[in-house]
Amino acid sequence: MGRSRLFAIGDLHLSFTSEKPMDIFGFGWEKHHEKIRANWRRVVGENDTVLVLGDISWALKFEDSLADLAWVHELPGTKVLLRGNHDFWWSSIGKLRGLYDDMIFLQNDSYVTDGRAICGSRGWLTPSDANYSEKTDERIYNRELIRLKMALESARRSGAQEIIVGLHYPPTAQPGSESGFKRLIAEFGAKKVVYGHLHGREAFKKGIKGRHDGTEYCLASADYVNFTPLLISE
Repeated sequence: MGRSRLFAIGDLHLSFTSEKPMDIFGFGWEKHHEKIRANWRRVVGENDTVLVLGDISWALKFEDSLADLAWVHELPGTKVLLRGNHDFWWSSIGKLRGLYDDMIFLQNDSYVTDGRAICGSRGWLTPSDANYSEKTDERIYNRELIRLKMALESARRSGAQEIIVGLHYPPTAQPGSESGFKRLIAEFGAKKVVYGHLHGREAFKKGIKGRHDGTEYCLASADYVNFTPLLISE
């Protein structure tokens, strides 16, 4: 058997226990879960891995997220999941890791498969973002930098041939701007960074893409990738 493929997709925004209108994200989100399921089953095989980049469920409590997580479990492949800013249900990591053998919940660590160390964190607004407030965002930003560093250290210790980083938030506010996230990524020599969170054409323009400092950056929010897991490594 050859090396498995690695895909990524963010922002599943599932809500099977409550009605959550998705028109806030713009055109194309009607019955988006059906699009994701059909496309996922079409492109992802049982031996593949999918990095899920946060904003998985709209649920507020762990118990209310179980139907959404069961839906993800039924999809092909091994799922590696990161927390997004809307994942308020994400609480005890021990509880989450006890749910399913094919769902890996990352938190300050990494997951190694076929010579790749997959790691990451939620991320946060960066200081160059117009919406960043030192009063409300600085503490969270610094905490997420610590978490990403712990994850990258775990990936380095694994001895894997390449490091793949997942984030929910984009690592920079604009393609040409800097951030602590981007500096850490360069320091640890990550091969590829993939992130979500951005929705709509104007927001897509703000996402860093392509090769920067030897690392390739990819946006994989659900609507940007047409609700289809993006192949990021073969």
